[in-house]
Amino acid sequence: MAEVFQRLLGLETEYAIRSSSELATSRRSKFRLYESLVAALHRRVPTVPAKHFKEGVFTACGGAVWFEAERPAAGGGLIEGATPECRGPREAITYQRAQDRLLAEAAADCGFQLIKNDRDACDNVYGAQENYEATFASGARLLLWRLGLVCLFPLALLTWLGIGMCVLGTLSYFLIAAIVYMPLKLMTGGRESIAMLLFGRDLVEGRETCIHVPVWLESSLQLLTRILTAPLALALYGLLQFAAFRRARKALVPFLISRPIFAGAGMVDTAGKFQIADKAPAINCVVGYGGMIGDRPIFSMGHFFKAIYADSWFAPREYFELFAKRQRLQIGLGDSNMCEPAEYLRVGTTLLVLDAIEAGTFQSPPAVRRPIQSLHEVCRDESLTLNFSLRDGQAVTALQVQRYYLAGCRAFLNQQTNVPAEAWNVLQLWNRTLDQLERRNTDQEPADSLVGSVDWVTKKYLLDRAGQDASWAERKKIDLRYHELSEYGYFAMLQSAGLVTGLIDEQAIERATRLAPSNSPATMRGHYIREFAEGDDPVVANWKVIYIGQRWGAKTIRLAKYGSLPRRPRGTAATNRSRRTTNPDNK
Repeated sequence: MAEVFQRLLGLETEYAIRSSSELATSRRSKFRLYESLVAALHRRVPTVPAKHFKEGVFTACGGAVWFEAERPAAGGGLIEGATPECRGPREAITYQRAQDRLLAEAAADCGFQLIKNDRDACDNVYGAQENYEATFASGARLLLWRLGLVCLFPLALLTWLGIGMCVLGTLSYFLIAAIVYMPLKLMTGGRESIAMLLFGRDLVEGRETCIHVPVWLESSLQLLTRILTAPLALALYGLLQFAAFRRARKALVPFLISRPIFAGAGMVDTAGKFQIADKAPAINCVVGYGGMIGDRPIFSMGHFFKAIYADSWFAPREYFELFAKRQRLQIGLGDSNMCEPAEYLRVGTTLLVLDAIEAGTFQSPPAVRRPIQSLHEVCRDESLTLNFSLRDGQAVTALQVQRYYLAGCRAFLNQQTNVPAEAWNVLQLWNRTLDQLERRNTDQEPADSLVGSVDWVTKKYLLDRAGQDASWAERKKIDLRYHELSEYGYFAMLQSAGLVTGLIDEQAIERATRLAPSNSPATMRGHYIREFAEGDDPVVANWKVIYIGQRWGAKTIRLAKYGSLPRRPRGTAATNRSRRTTNPDNK
Protein backbone atom coordinates (compact mmCIF):
# COMPACT_ATOMS: atom_id res chain seq x y z
CA MET A 1 0.00 0.00 0.00
CA ALA A 2 1.19 3.52 -0.80
CA GLU A 3 1.84 6.20 1.81
CA VAL A 4 -0.57 9.16 1.59
CA PHE A 5 0.47 12.70 2.57
CA GLN A 6 3.81 11.56 4.00
CA ARG A 7 6.31 13.12 1.59
CA LEU A 8 8.21 16.25 2.63
CA LEU A 9 7.11 19.51 1.05
CA GLY A 10 7.85 23.20 1.39
CA LEU A 11 6.69 26.49 -0.08
CA GLU A 12 8.77 29.45 -1.22
CA THR A 13 7.19 32.88 -1.54
CA GLU A 14 8.72 36.11 -2.84
CA TYR A 15 7.27 39.30 -1.39
CA ALA A 16 7.44 42.67 -3.10
CA ILE A 17 8.29 45.69 -0.93
CA ARG A 18 5.87 48.61 -0.69
CA SER A 19 7.37 51.55 1.17
CA SER A 20 6.10 55.00 2.05
CA SER A 21 7.14 57.98 -0.09
CA GLU A 22 9.35 59.18 2.76
CA LEU A 23 11.12 55.85 2.97
CA ALA A 24 11.40 55.61 -0.82
CA THR A 25 13.23 58.95 -1.00
CA SER A 26 15.56 58.16 1.88
CA ARG A 27 17.94 56.32 -0.51
CA ARG A 28 17.81 53.18 1.60
CA SER A 29 18.51 50.22 -0.63
CA LYS A 30 16.23 47.21 -0.62
CA PHE A 31 19.01 45.28 1.03
CA ARG A 32 18.97 47.80 3.87
CA LEU A 33 15.22 47.25 4.20
CA TYR A 34 15.87 43.51 4.27
CA GLU A 35 18.45 43.99 7.02
CA SER A 36 16.03 46.04 9.09
CA LEU A 37 13.34 43.39 8.60
CA VAL A 38 15.70 40.64 9.78
CA ALA A 39 16.61 42.71 12.85
CA ALA A 40 12.90 43.18 13.63
CA LEU A 41 12.34 39.47 13.06
CA HIS A 42 15.13 38.60 15.50
CA ARG A 43 13.41 40.68 18.18
CA ARG A 44 10.34 38.48 17.78
CA VAL A 45 11.81 34.97 17.36
CA PRO A 46 15.30 33.43 17.55
CA THR A 47 17.19 33.55 14.23
CA VAL A 48 20.63 32.44 13.03
CA PRO A 49 22.59 33.34 9.88
CA ALA A 50 22.27 31.04 6.88
CA LYS A 51 25.37 29.31 5.58
CA HIS A 52 24.46 29.70 1.94
CA PHE A 53 25.59 31.46 -1.23
CA LYS A 54 22.88 34.11 -0.78
CA GLU A 55 22.05 36.33 2.16
CA GLY A 56 19.55 34.83 4.59
CA VAL A 57 18.59 33.68 8.09
CA PHE A 58 16.85 30.64 9.55
CA THR A 59 14.20 31.08 12.23
CA ALA A 60 13.10 29.07 15.25
CA CYS A 61 10.30 27.38 13.29
CA GLY A 62 12.88 25.86 10.92
CA GLY A 63 12.03 28.09 7.93
CA ALA A 64 14.19 30.71 6.26
CA VAL A 65 14.09 34.32 5.07
CA TRP A 66 16.26 35.37 2.14
CA PHE A 67 17.23 38.48 0.23
CA GLU A 68 16.43 37.45 -3.33
CA ALA A 69 18.02 39.61 -6.02
CA GLU A 70 19.51 39.07 -9.43
CA ARG A 71 21.17 42.52 -9.54
CA PRO A 72 21.23 43.97 -6.02
CA ALA A 73 23.84 46.64 -6.82
CA ALA A 74 21.40 48.07 -9.36
CA GLY A 75 18.76 48.40 -6.63
CA GLY A 76 16.80 45.19 -7.19
CA GLY A 77 15.63 42.81 -4.55
CA LEU A 78 12.72 40.96 -2.95
CA ILE A 79 12.12 39.38 0.42
CA GLU A 80 11.77 35.61 0.08
CA GLY A 81 10.29 33.39 2.75
CA ALA A 82 10.65 29.61 2.75
CA THR A 83 8.55 27.44 5.03
CA PRO A 84 10.16 24.59 6.96
CA GLU A 85 9.84 21.09 5.55
CA CYS A 86 6.30 19.89 6.28
CA ARG A 87 4.15 16.80 5.83
CA GLY A 88 0.59 17.25 4.64
CA PRO A 89 -1.17 20.28 3.17
CA ARG A 90 -2.66 21.64 6.41
CA GLU A 91 0.74 21.72 8.07
CA ALA A 92 2.29 23.43 5.03
CA ILE A 93 -0.45 26.07 4.85
CA THR A 94 -0.25 26.69 8.59
CA TYR A 95 3.47 27.46 8.30
CA GLN A 96 2.88 29.57 5.20
CA ARG A 97 0.32 31.67 7.10
CA ALA A 98 2.65 31.93 10.11
CA GLN A 99 5.42 33.12 7.78
CA ASP A 100 3.13 35.72 6.17
CA ARG A 101 2.15 37.07 9.57
CA LEU A 102 5.64 37.12 11.05
CA LEU A 103 7.17 38.89 8.05
CA ALA A 104 4.28 41.35 7.76
CA GLU A 105 4.60 42.33 11.42
CA ALA A 106 8.39 42.70 11.16
CA ALA A 107 8.02 44.83 8.02
CA ALA A 108 5.44 47.05 9.73
CA ASP A 109 7.93 47.61 12.58
CA CYS A 110 10.35 48.93 9.93
CA GLY A 111 7.85 51.25 8.24
CA PHE A 112 7.06 49.33 5.06
CA GLN A 113 4.64 46.67 3.83
CA LEU A 114 5.03 43.40 1.97
CA ILE A 115 2.90 42.41 -1.01
CA LYS A 116 2.34 38.70 -1.51
CA ASN A 117 1.69 38.52 -5.24
CA ASP A 118 3.41 37.42 -8.45
CA ARG A 119 4.03 40.51 -10.57
CA ASP A 120 4.21 44.26 -10.13
CA ALA A 121 2.74 47.16 -12.10
CA CYS A 122 5.77 47.09 -14.42
CA ASP A 123 5.03 43.43 -15.25
CA ASN A 124 8.07 42.05 -13.43
CA VAL A 125 7.37 38.41 -12.52
CA TYR A 126 8.26 36.69 -9.24
CA GLY A 127 6.07 34.81 -6.78
CA ALA A 128 5.51 31.31 -5.44
CA GLN A 129 7.30 27.98 -5.80
CA GLU A 130 6.28 24.57 -4.48
CA ASN A 131 8.74 21.86 -3.51
CA TYR A 132 7.79 18.20 -3.15
CA GLU A 133 9.95 15.21 -2.28
CA ALA A 134 9.52 12.81 -5.21
CA THR A 135 11.11 9.91 -7.05
CA PHE A 136 13.70 11.41 -9.39
CA ALA A 137 14.07 8.34 -11.60
CA SER A 138 14.29 4.57 -11.40
CA GLY A 139 15.82 1.71 -13.34
CA ALA A 140 17.88 2.59 -16.40
CA ARG A 141 17.13 6.31 -16.20
CA LEU A 142 18.46 6.52 -12.64
CA LEU A 143 21.59 4.58 -13.65
CA LEU A 144 22.22 6.87 -16.63
CA TRP A 145 21.63 9.93 -14.46
CA ARG A 146 24.29 8.75 -12.02
CA LEU A 147 26.72 7.95 -14.81
CA GLY A 148 26.02 11.38 -16.28
CA LEU A 149 26.88 13.05 -12.97
CA VAL A 150 30.21 11.20 -12.95
CA CYS A 151 30.93 12.37 -16.50
CA LEU A 152 29.92 15.94 -15.65
CA PHE A 153 32.32 16.21 -12.74
CA PRO A 154 35.40 17.27 -14.79
CA LEU A 155 33.27 19.95 -16.48
CA ALA A 156 32.05 21.09 -13.07
CA LEU A 157 35.68 21.38 -11.90
CA LEU A 158 36.52 23.54 -14.90
CA THR A 159 33.48 25.70 -14.18
CA TRP A 160 34.53 26.14 -10.55
CA LEU A 161 38.02 27.09 -11.73
CA GLY A 162 36.56 29.70 -14.07
CA ILE A 163 34.38 31.18 -11.33
CA GLY A 164 37.38 31.23 -8.99
CA MET A 165 39.33 33.17 -11.62
CA CYS A 166 36.42 35.65 -11.80
CA VAL A 167 36.63 36.20 -8.05
CA LEU A 168 40.38 36.75 -8.20
CA GLY A 169 39.95 39.04 -11.20
CA THR A 170 37.38 41.14 -9.29
CA LEU A 171 39.72 41.51 -6.32
CA SER A 172 42.56 42.46 -8.66
CA TYR A 173 40.33 45.03 -10.35
CA PHE A 174 39.66 46.82 -7.05
CA LEU A 175 43.37 46.87 -6.26
CA ILE A 176 44.19 48.40 -9.67
CA ALA A 177 41.21 50.80 -9.45
CA ALA A 178 42.46 52.05 -6.07
CA ILE A 179 45.92 52.70 -7.53
CA VAL A 180 44.48 54.49 -10.58
CA TYR A 181 42.02 56.53 -8.54
CA MET A 182 44.62 58.26 -6.35
CA PRO A 183 46.14 60.44 -9.13
CA LEU A 184 42.69 60.92 -10.70
CA LYS A 185 41.37 62.19 -7.38
CA LEU A 186 44.15 64.81 -7.24
CA MET A 187 43.62 65.83 -10.88
CA THR A 188 39.83 66.13 -10.69
CA GLY A 189 39.48 67.44 -7.17
CA GLY A 190 37.93 64.21 -5.90
CA ARG A 191 34.87 64.11 -8.17
CA GLU A 192 32.36 61.63 -6.80
CA SER A 193 31.25 60.46 -10.26
CA ILE A 194 34.66 58.89 -10.94
CA ALA A 195 34.66 57.10 -7.59
CA MET A 196 31.12 55.86 -8.26
CA LEU A 197 32.17 54.51 -11.65
CA LEU A 198 35.21 52.72 -10.26
CA PHE A 199 33.93 51.46 -6.92
CA GLY A 200 30.14 51.65 -6.84
CA ARG A 201 27.75 53.32 -4.41
CA ASP A 202 28.42 50.86 -1.59
CA LEU A 203 32.03 51.80 -1.06
CA VAL A 204 31.64 55.48 -1.91
CA GLU A 205 28.60 56.21 0.28
CA GLY A 206 28.83 53.40 2.78
CA ARG A 207 25.53 51.93 1.58
CA GLU A 208 24.68 48.24 1.57
CA THR A 209 23.22 46.44 -1.41
CA CYS A 210 24.65 42.99 -0.63
CA ILE A 211 27.21 43.08 -3.48
CA HIS A 212 29.98 45.63 -3.22
CA VAL A 213 30.66 46.31 -6.89
CA PRO A 214 29.62 49.10 -9.30
CA VAL A 215 26.55 48.47 -11.42
CA TRP A 216 28.49 48.09 -14.68
CA LEU A 217 30.83 45.53 -13.11
CA GLU A 218 27.89 43.62 -11.67
CA SER A 219 26.35 43.37 -15.16
CA SER A 220 29.68 42.30 -16.66
CA LEU A 221 30.27 39.65 -14.00
CA GLN A 222 26.75 38.33 -14.44
CA LEU A 223 27.26 37.98 -18.20
CA LEU A 224 30.68 36.41 -17.74
CA THR A 225 29.33 33.93 -15.19
CA ARG A 226 26.59 32.85 -17.60
CA ILE A 227 29.15 32.34 -20.36
CA LEU A 228 31.44 30.33 -18.07
CA THR A 229 28.62 28.13 -16.80
CA ALA A 230 26.89 27.68 -20.19
CA PRO A 231 28.63 24.39 -21.16
CA LEU A 232 27.83 22.84 -17.78
CA ALA A 233 24.27 24.22 -17.88
CA LEU A 234 23.60 22.81 -21.36
CA ALA A 235 25.02 19.37 -20.57
CA LEU A 236 23.10 19.16 -17.30
CA TYR A 237 19.89 20.36 -18.96
CA GLY A 238 20.03 17.52 -21.47
CA LEU A 239 20.59 15.03 -18.67
CA LEU A 240 17.71 16.45 -16.63
CA GLN A 241 15.35 16.40 -19.61
CA PHE A 242 16.13 12.73 -20.11
CA ALA A 243 16.01 11.55 -16.50
CA ALA A 244 14.42 13.98 -14.06
CA PHE A 245 10.91 13.13 -12.80
CA ARG A 246 9.84 11.90 -16.25
CA ARG A 247 6.90 9.89 -15.00
CA ALA A 248 5.68 12.64 -12.66
CA ARG A 249 6.15 15.40 -15.24
CA LYS A 250 4.15 13.55 -17.87
CA ALA A 251 1.21 12.97 -15.55
CA LEU A 252 1.33 16.37 -13.83
CA VAL A 253 1.33 18.70 -16.86
CA PRO A 254 -2.42 18.46 -17.69
CA PHE A 255 -3.29 18.76 -14.00
CA LEU A 256 -1.08 21.81 -13.46
CA ILE A 257 -2.19 23.75 -16.53
CA SER A 258 -5.85 23.31 -15.46
CA ARG A 259 -5.19 23.96 -11.74
CA PRO A 260 -5.51 27.79 -12.03
CA ILE A 261 -9.31 27.46 -12.20
CA PHE A 262 -9.30 27.10 -8.39
CA ALA A 263 -5.74 28.10 -7.43
CA GLY A 264 -5.25 31.19 -9.62
CA ALA A 265 -4.93 34.59 -7.91
CA GLY A 266 -6.25 36.64 -10.85
CA MET A 267 -4.62 39.60 -12.55
CA VAL A 268 -5.29 42.74 -14.57
CA ASP A 269 -2.81 42.45 -17.45
CA THR A 270 -1.05 45.26 -19.31
CA ALA A 271 -3.89 45.41 -21.82
CA GLY A 272 -6.46 45.86 -19.05
CA LYS A 273 -7.89 42.35 -19.48
CA PHE A 274 -8.66 40.14 -16.49
CA GLN A 275 -6.92 36.77 -16.28
CA ILE A 276 -7.67 34.10 -13.68
CA ALA A 277 -3.99 33.56 -12.82
CA ASP A 278 -1.18 35.96 -12.02
CA LYS A 279 2.04 34.07 -12.76
CA ALA A 280 0.81 31.45 -15.25
CA PRO A 281 0.49 33.87 -18.23
CA ALA A 282 4.27 34.45 -17.96
CA ILE A 283 5.19 30.74 -18.02
CA ASN A 284 7.02 30.03 -21.30
CA CYS A 285 8.39 26.47 -21.09
CA VAL A 286 7.70 23.12 -19.46
CA VAL A 287 11.20 22.48 -18.09
CA GLY A 288 13.87 25.10 -17.42
CA TYR A 289 16.29 26.57 -14.94
CA GLY A 290 13.95 29.37 -13.86
CA GLY A 291 15.39 32.68 -15.02
CA MET A 292 18.84 31.83 -16.33
CA ILE A 293 17.99 32.91 -19.87
CA GLY A 294 14.55 34.40 -19.35
CA ASP A 295 12.94 30.99 -18.94
CA ARG A 296 9.92 30.65 -16.67
CA PRO A 297 9.16 26.95 -16.49
CA ILE A 298 6.40 24.80 -15.09
CA PHE A 299 9.08 22.53 -13.60
CA SER A 300 12.13 24.42 -12.40
CA MET A 301 15.45 22.55 -12.33
CA GLY A 302 17.57 25.51 -11.24
CA HIS A 303 18.32 23.99 -7.83
CA PHE A 304 20.16 21.08 -9.50
CA PHE A 305 22.30 23.53 -11.46
CA LYS A 306 22.99 25.64 -8.35
CA ALA A 307 23.91 22.51 -6.40
CA ILE A 308 26.60 21.69 -8.97
CA TYR A 309 28.08 25.06 -9.89
CA ALA A 310 27.63 26.93 -6.58
CA ASP A 311 26.73 24.80 -3.53
CA SER A 312 29.22 22.02 -4.28
CA TRP A 313 32.00 24.58 -4.44
CA PHE A 314 31.52 25.28 -0.72
CA ALA A 315 30.28 21.82 0.32
CA PRO A 316 31.42 18.96 -1.98
CA ARG A 317 28.99 16.62 -0.23
CA GLU A 318 26.18 18.43 -2.08
CA TYR A 319 27.37 16.90 -5.37
CA PHE A 320 27.15 13.35 -4.07
CA GLU A 321 23.65 13.92 -2.69
CA LEU A 322 22.47 14.40 -6.28
CA PHE A 323 22.90 10.63 -6.76
CA ALA A 324 19.94 9.91 -4.45
CA LYS A 325 16.76 8.35 -5.86
CA ARG A 326 14.51 10.83 -4.03
CA GLN A 327 15.00 14.49 -4.88
CA ARG A 328 13.19 17.82 -4.73
CA LEU A 329 10.62 18.42 -7.46
CA GLN A 330 10.11 22.16 -7.80
CA ILE A 331 6.95 23.50 -9.44
CA GLY A 332 7.18 27.09 -10.65
CA LEU A 333 3.60 27.30 -11.93
CA GLY A 334 1.53 28.61 -9.06
CA ASP A 335 0.22 31.85 -7.61
CA SER A 336 0.68 33.41 -4.18
CA ASN A 337 -2.73 32.80 -2.65
CA MET A 338 -4.48 34.96 -0.09
CA CYS A 339 -7.54 32.70 0.33
CA GLU A 340 -6.77 29.76 2.62
CA PRO A 341 -9.05 27.27 0.80
CA ALA A 342 -7.36 28.07 -2.54
CA GLU A 343 -3.87 27.68 -1.07
CA TYR A 344 -4.92 24.51 0.73
CA LEU A 345 -6.30 23.04 -2.50
CA ARG A 346 -3.25 24.11 -4.51
CA VAL A 347 -1.00 22.08 -2.23
CA GLY A 348 -3.39 19.31 -1.19
CA THR A 349 -4.54 18.32 -4.67
CA THR A 350 -0.97 18.33 -5.96
CA LEU A 351 0.13 16.08 -3.11
CA LEU A 352 -2.74 13.69 -3.81
CA VAL A 353 -1.95 13.56 -7.52
CA LEU A 354 1.75 12.93 -6.80
CA ASP A 355 0.91 10.14 -4.37
CA ALA A 356 -1.41 8.59 -6.97
CA ILE A 357 1.19 8.89 -9.73
CA GLU A 358 3.86 7.14 -7.69
CA ALA A 359 1.35 4.40 -6.79
CA GLY A 360 0.75 3.78 -10.50
CA THR A 361 -2.78 5.20 -10.75
CA PHE A 362 -2.30 7.48 -13.76
CA GLN A 363 -0.69 5.09 -16.24
CA SER A 364 -2.08 6.84 -19.35
CA PRO A 365 -2.74 10.48 -18.44
CA PRO A 366 -4.12 12.86 -21.09
CA ALA A 367 -1.37 14.44 -23.17
CA VAL A 368 -1.90 18.11 -24.05
CA ARG A 369 -0.91 19.02 -27.58
CA ARG A 370 0.45 22.52 -26.82
CA PRO A 371 0.73 22.78 -23.02
CA ILE A 372 2.06 26.35 -22.75
CA GLN A 373 -0.41 27.74 -25.28
CA SER A 374 -3.25 25.83 -23.57
CA LEU A 375 -2.19 27.18 -20.17
CA HIS A 376 -2.35 30.75 -21.45
CA GLU A 377 -5.77 30.12 -22.99
CA VAL A 378 -7.09 28.67 -19.72
CA CYS A 379 -5.92 31.80 -17.89
CA ARG A 380 -7.79 34.11 -20.28
CA ASP A 381 -11.07 32.20 -19.94
CA GLU A 382 -12.94 33.19 -16.78
CA SER A 383 -16.04 31.38 -18.10
CA LEU A 384 -14.09 28.07 -17.78
CA THR A 385 -15.72 26.80 -20.98
CA LEU A 386 -12.74 27.00 -23.36
CA ASN A 387 -11.66 23.74 -25.03
CA PHE A 388 -8.02 22.88 -25.61
CA SER A 389 -6.68 19.97 -27.63
CA LEU A 390 -5.17 16.69 -26.49
CA ARG A 391 -2.76 14.73 -28.65
CA ASP A 392 -5.38 12.09 -29.34
CA GLY A 393 -7.61 14.73 -30.94
CA GLN A 394 -10.03 15.23 -28.05
CA ALA A 395 -11.07 18.73 -27.01
CA VAL A 396 -11.47 19.20 -23.25
CA THR A 397 -12.06 21.99 -20.74
CA ALA A 398 -9.98 22.65 -17.65
CA LEU A 399 -12.93 21.54 -15.52
CA GLN A 400 -13.07 18.20 -17.34
CA VAL A 401 -9.34 17.65 -16.83
CA GLN A 402 -9.70 18.38 -13.13
CA ARG A 403 -12.62 15.93 -12.93
CA TYR A 404 -10.39 13.26 -14.47
CA TYR A 405 -7.72 13.76 -11.78
CA LEU A 406 -10.32 13.98 -9.03
CA ALA A 407 -11.76 10.60 -10.10
CA GLY A 408 -8.28 9.07 -10.30
CA CYS A 409 -7.37 10.27 -6.80
CA ARG A 410 -10.66 8.98 -5.42
CA ALA A 411 -9.94 5.55 -6.93
CA PHE A 412 -6.41 5.68 -5.52
CA LEU A 413 -7.63 6.43 -1.97
CA ASN A 414 -10.26 3.71 -2.16
CA GLN A 415 -7.47 1.17 -2.79
CA GLN A 416 -5.50 2.17 0.32
CA THR A 417 -5.97 0.82 3.84
CA ASN A 418 -4.40 3.59 5.95
CA VAL A 419 -5.73 6.88 4.61
CA PRO A 420 -5.43 10.05 6.71
CA ALA A 421 -8.73 11.84 7.25
CA GLU A 422 -7.16 14.93 5.72
CA ALA A 423 -6.87 13.20 2.34
CA TRP A 424 -10.63 12.69 2.25
CA ASN A 425 -11.11 16.30 3.35
CA VAL A 426 -9.02 17.53 0.42
CA LEU A 427 -10.95 15.30 -1.97
CA GLN A 428 -14.26 16.60 -0.65
CA LEU A 429 -13.23 20.27 -0.87
CA TRP A 430 -11.81 19.69 -4.36
CA ASN A 431 -15.06 18.15 -5.56
CA ARG A 432 -17.22 20.83 -3.93
CA THR A 433 -15.12 23.67 -5.40
CA LEU A 434 -15.32 22.21 -8.93
CA ASP A 435 -19.09 21.87 -8.51
CA GLN A 436 -19.37 25.49 -7.42
CA LEU A 437 -17.19 26.72 -10.28
CA GLU A 438 -19.30 24.78 -12.76
CA ARG A 439 -22.61 26.04 -11.35
CA ARG A 440 -21.27 29.58 -11.08
CA ASN A 441 -20.61 29.69 -14.79
CA THR A 442 -24.01 28.27 -15.71
CA ASP A 443 -25.89 30.82 -13.56
CA GLN A 444 -27.06 28.08 -11.20
CA GLU A 445 -25.16 29.66 -8.33
CA PRO A 446 -24.51 33.30 -7.34
CA ALA A 447 -21.38 34.79 -8.94
CA ASP A 448 -20.05 35.71 -5.49
CA SER A 449 -20.45 32.22 -4.00
CA LEU A 450 -16.70 31.59 -3.97
CA VAL A 451 -15.69 35.06 -2.75
CA GLY A 452 -13.24 34.55 0.10
CA SER A 453 -12.45 30.99 -0.99
CA VAL A 454 -10.98 31.32 -4.51
CA ASP A 455 -8.67 34.27 -5.12
CA TRP A 456 -9.45 35.07 -8.75
CA VAL A 457 -13.19 35.07 -8.01
CA THR A 458 -12.62 37.32 -4.98
CA LYS A 459 -10.43 39.75 -6.91
CA LYS A 460 -12.93 39.85 -9.79
CA TYR A 461 -15.64 40.67 -7.24
CA LEU A 462 -13.64 43.73 -6.11
CA LEU A 463 -12.78 44.81 -9.65
CA ASP A 464 -16.40 44.61 -10.76
CA ARG A 465 -17.36 46.99 -7.97
CA ALA A 466 -14.89 49.55 -9.27
CA GLY A 467 -17.18 49.99 -12.27
CA GLN A 468 -16.68 49.71 -16.00
CA ASP A 469 -15.32 53.25 -16.21
CA ALA A 470 -12.40 52.57 -13.86
CA SER A 471 -9.01 53.29 -15.45
CA TRP A 472 -6.26 50.72 -15.83
CA ALA A 473 -4.32 52.37 -12.98
CA GLU A 474 -7.34 52.14 -10.66
CA ARG A 475 -7.94 48.51 -11.55
CA LYS A 476 -4.25 47.66 -11.18
CA LYS A 477 -4.20 49.30 -7.77
CA ILE A 478 -7.00 46.97 -6.67
CA ASP A 479 -5.08 44.04 -8.16
CA LEU A 480 -1.91 44.85 -6.19
CA ARG A 481 -3.43 46.10 -2.94
CA TYR A 482 -5.49 42.91 -2.72
CA HIS A 483 -2.20 41.15 -1.81
CA GLU A 484 -0.89 43.71 0.68
CA LEU A 485 -0.06 42.13 4.04
CA SER A 486 -1.36 44.89 6.26
CA GLU A 487 -4.66 46.03 7.73
CA TYR A 488 -5.06 48.27 4.68
CA GLY A 489 -4.72 45.41 2.19
CA TYR A 490 -7.98 44.80 0.36
CA PHE A 491 -8.07 41.09 1.17
CA ALA A 492 -7.40 41.93 4.82
CA MET A 493 -10.37 44.31 4.74
CA LEU A 494 -12.60 41.55 3.37
CA GLN A 495 -11.30 39.32 6.13
CA SER A 496 -12.16 41.91 8.77
CA ALA A 497 -15.64 42.19 7.26
CA GLY A 498 -16.19 38.44 7.69
CA LEU A 499 -16.28 37.70 3.94
CA VAL A 500 -13.33 35.29 3.95
CA THR A 501 -13.37 31.54 4.60
CA GLY A 502 -10.68 30.49 7.09
CA LEU A 503 -9.31 26.97 7.56
CA ILE A 504 -6.41 27.41 9.99
CA ASP A 505 -7.08 28.43 13.59
CA GLU A 506 -5.20 31.27 15.26
CA GLN A 507 -3.52 29.08 17.88
CA ALA A 508 -1.99 26.86 15.21
CA ILE A 509 -0.63 29.88 13.32
CA GLU A 510 0.80 31.42 16.48
CA ARG A 511 2.48 28.14 17.43
CA ALA A 512 3.95 27.80 13.93
CA THR A 513 5.74 31.15 14.24
CA ARG A 514 7.79 29.73 17.12
CA LEU A 515 8.00 25.95 16.79
CA ALA A 516 9.04 23.69 13.92
CA PRO A 517 6.85 20.89 12.54
CA SER A 518 7.45 17.44 13.96
CA ASN A 519 9.10 14.56 12.13
CA SER A 520 11.04 16.51 9.51
CA PRO A 521 14.57 17.92 9.16
CA ALA A 522 13.10 21.22 10.39
CA THR A 523 12.37 19.62 13.78
CA MET A 524 16.01 19.47 14.82
CA ARG A 525 16.94 22.67 12.97
CA GLY A 526 14.33 24.58 14.95
CA HIS A 527 15.40 22.89 18.18
CA TYR A 528 19.06 23.89 17.82
CA ILE A 529 18.14 27.44 16.79
CA ARG A 530 15.89 27.90 19.83
CA GLU A 531 18.44 26.38 22.20
CA PHE A 532 21.70 27.91 20.94
CA ALA A 533 20.90 31.07 18.95
CA GLU A 534 21.62 33.27 21.99
CA GLY A 535 24.55 31.19 23.27
CA ASP A 536 28.24 32.05 23.37
CA ASP A 537 29.13 29.92 20.36
CA PRO A 538 28.04 31.17 16.92
CA VAL A 539 25.37 29.11 15.15
CA VAL A 540 24.80 28.99 11.39
CA ALA A 541 22.43 26.76 9.47
CA ASN A 542 21.33 25.60 6.07
CA TRP A 543 18.71 23.15 4.87
CA LYS A 544 20.88 20.13 5.61
CA VAL A 545 23.32 21.04 8.38
CA ILE A 546 23.63 23.02 11.62
CA TYR A 547 27.07 24.33 12.63
CA ILE A 548 27.77 25.32 16.24
CA GLY A 549 31.12 26.87 17.13
CA GLN A 550 34.08 28.51 15.41
CA ARG A 551 35.60 27.40 12.11
CA TRP A 552 37.42 24.03 12.31
CA GLY A 553 36.25 23.38 15.84
CA ALA A 554 32.57 23.74 14.95
CA LYS A 555 30.21 20.90 15.74
CA THR A 556 28.30 19.66 12.69
CA ILE A 557 24.77 18.28 13.00
CA ARG A 558 23.43 16.74 9.80
CA LEU A 559 19.65 16.87 9.50
CA ALA A 560 18.86 14.28 6.82
CA LYS A 561 18.49 11.41 9.29
CA TYR A 562 15.77 13.31 11.13
CA GLY A 563 13.53 13.45 8.07
CA SER A 564 12.54 9.79 7.80
CA LEU A 565 9.06 8.75 8.85
CA PRO A 566 8.55 5.55 10.85
CA ARG A 567 5.78 3.44 9.40
CA ARG A 568 2.56 3.55 11.35
CA PRO A 569 1.28 0.31 12.83
CA ARG A 570 -1.43 -1.14 10.68
CA GLY A 571 -4.11 -0.61 13.31
CA THR A 572 -3.52 3.12 13.89
CA ALA A 573 -5.72 4.32 11.05
CA ALA A 574 -9.19 3.50 9.91
CA THR A 575 -9.49 0.77 7.36
CA ASN A 576 -10.51 1.42 3.81
CA ARG A 577 -13.93 -0.11 4.46
CA SER A 578 -14.68 2.29 7.31
CA ARG A 579 -13.51 5.20 5.16
CA ARG A 580 -16.05 4.25 2.54
CA THR A 581 -18.86 4.45 5.05
CA THR A 582 -17.78 7.77 6.56
CA ASN A 583 -16.47 9.67 3.53
CA PRO A 584 -19.27 11.93 2.23
CA ASP A 585 -17.51 12.46 -1.09
CA ASN A 586 -17.08 8.79 -1.98
CA LYS A 587 -19.01 7.82 -5.08
